[in-house]
Amino acid sequence: MNSVKGTKDIFGKTVLEHDHVIKIFRDICVFYNFKKISTPILEHENIFIKTLGVTSDIISKEMYNFKDQGGDNLVLRPEGTAAIVRALITNSLQEDANKNFYYHGPMFRRERPQSGRLRQFHQVGLEVFGDRNFLDDVRVIILAEKFLSSLNIRNKLKLQINTLGEQKNRKKYITELKKFFKKNYSQLSSESRQKIENNPLRILDSKDENDKKLFSSSPQIMEFLDRESKDFFNEIIKLLSSLDIEFEVNPFLVRGLDYYNHTAFEYIFSESRSQNTVLAGGRYDGLVKSLGGRDLSGIGWAAGIERILMIKDKIDFSQKVVGVFTISDGLKTELIKVFSSLKFNANLSFNLIHGGNFKKKMSKANKLNCYGCLILGEDEWKEKKIIWKNFQTGNQETISINNIDNFLEKT
Repeated sequence: MNSVKGTKDIFGKTVLEHDHVIKIFRDICVFYNFKKISTPILEHENIFIKTLGVTSDIISKEMYNFKDQGGDNLVLRPEGTAAIVRALITNSLQEDANKNFYYHGPMFRRERPQSGRLRQFHQVGLEVFGDRNFLDDVRVIILAEKFLSSLNIRNKLKLQINTLGEQKNRKKYITELKKFFKKNYSQLSSESRQKIENNPLRILDSKDENDKKLFSSSPQIMEFLDRESKDFFNEIIKLLSSLDIEFEVNPFLVRGLDYYNHTAFEYIFSESRSQNTVLAGGRYDGLVKSLGGRDLSGIGWAAGIERILMIKDKIDFSQKVVGVFTISDGLKTELIKVFSSLKFNANLSFNLIHGGNFKKKMSKANKLNCYGCLILGEDEWKEKKIIWKNFQTGNQETISINNIDNFLEKT
């Protein structure tokens, strides 16, 4: 029996790595007064069609959608932002003074499974809603910097940033981009040719080397920005520089989803690899209003946990495992009482061992890689003592049951 193609069971060390990433992310978000929000995996299809755009790859090729028994058109959420916006409106959170949210969980896209790209993948992300202010753009990048630095991977990444300006700027740009690509149709890859009419911006994401050469002479978004959009972007660039945050402006960086405008940014780890983005985000003013809410501005980012773990150095999660068992079947009740009374210790992991004779219990303790064992013996228990067997040194001693926790703290 196999798992569904493009999905993976998460267990053992991998689940500890996932938890480690989430804990660091959560701690940073809480420190900066972000509130956790968790949305259902199932959403109505129209939420994503309205926000992502019919011509986006997610809608046209990748979204898991189906009609349920009640006739509702549902999807497995392909990304987090639109779902958070829906929750903001559904739960009347638009009036809250604090509209900073963070989330984590699985997303779903029916892509061709490959390294760093699964059909069920896991993201952490955050969103900020309110009035448009360049300080929020810088603020979410600061949180990204703190997060990636805490994971010890920031030095492996490059921050690229660009602006798409207002929607009206973007429309003019797209018109000129279409003209340019049609004029140079023969030089484009076959995949890019298919995007000229419906999604020309996505051509700028092409990894085809001939396409990339063509971009150097293509129109650039900066040529089409109004003064307000340019000033907004320049404020962000100046502030990032004053904070000594390393970045480069990439005029061909676009977010292919319809709801993005103004700031777009990505942290990438290799320009030569197709799955090179670890964390990406941008501004989406007007998205809340498009779903029936207030005219709130918004900006956020999301990071893929699987992508992070691809480049992160391995983490040592080793804990000392302590086995707990009894030599005598007559001490089972006392055994479980001792097990229940053990004080939490972050450096130790306790495993109750039962079944079989003494030899089998010792064998199981070895298979569990126990550091040592607490053993209840009849003679020792009469004196309210318990045996400690250290598997590393081979030493054995007896401890008063009242002193077990203090003894283990020093172990």
